[in-house]
Amino acid sequence: MLNNRKKILIFYAKFVVVSMLLAGAAKAGTLSGGTMTLTFNDPGNLLDGLNVDTANGGLTSYYQAGFFSNTVADISSLSEMESAPDSAVPGNLVFTVNPISLVGTDIPYGNSLGGRNNQPTSLAWSTSEDGLTDASTFSATGQVGLDGVILTRGSYSGSILEGDYSFEYLASRNNGINSGWTLVNNISFSVPDYDTRDIRVTTNGNELILTGQLWVSPTISAFLFGGNGQTSAGEIGTFRLSSASAVPLPAASWLFGFGLLGLYGNKSRKKLIN
Repeated sequence: MLNNRKKILIFYAKFVVVSMLLAGAAKAGTLSGGTMTLTFNDPGNLLDGLNVDTANGGLTSYYQAGFFSNTVADISSLSEMESAPDSAVPGNLVFTVNPISLVGTDIPYGNSLGGRNNQPTSLAWSTSEDGLTDASTFSATGQVGLDGVILTRGSYSGSILEGDYSFEYLASRNNGINSGWTLVNNISFSVPDYDTRDIRVTTNGNELILTGQLWVSPTISAFLFGGNGQTSAGEIGTFRLSSASAVPLPAASWLFGFGLLGLYGNKSRKKLIN
């Protein structure tokens, strides 16, 4: 009996160790599905906290008038969204991550619906970027295509639509303060809308969570807020990019395995004593 118990304990020990080694092995990753959530600091007053030079043509009012999630945006033309009445908007704007190919889908691209230019998703990272936990840098190739459209209005004529974003790393925008990860508007034409700072990245195989701050790009700062085209008007909100499944906590798995092993060992010892 004692030898049998020892064999069982050794088997369980080997099983736990092998499971740990397999789960801990570095894996290359690709993003498939998921969402990006944008949260503005003050949707009702997007100028709040920004450096605005009204003497140089900066806006005196600017607010979020609406948001079209992918289900609505995919069947709406630009003119329909531009003329939509102001509506209550959610605090968190959830954009859907596009698939690797848009061909054969209902997602508008290629200037369809009057200027919609959704982008495919091709984000991938190597084994060296696997197993990150709240890392402050992230190296990956490709881009994330995001489906959804933001409607803004203010002290100007008409409406502004932003969306069909691509989220990608642009080395030229990494100045030691900006991370280089950039949110690019693709409605009608491509322009960097937001740079990102203070990013935090967690990865596990194909699973990814990437968060950080959104800072108005110098281009948009000059266009809307009277900036000089070289500096940002300031931080306007935060973002969270998340793969379709949440990143697990491997440490919890190890503790669980060792806990089971310990319970079995204690149970066996009690039987021997009795």
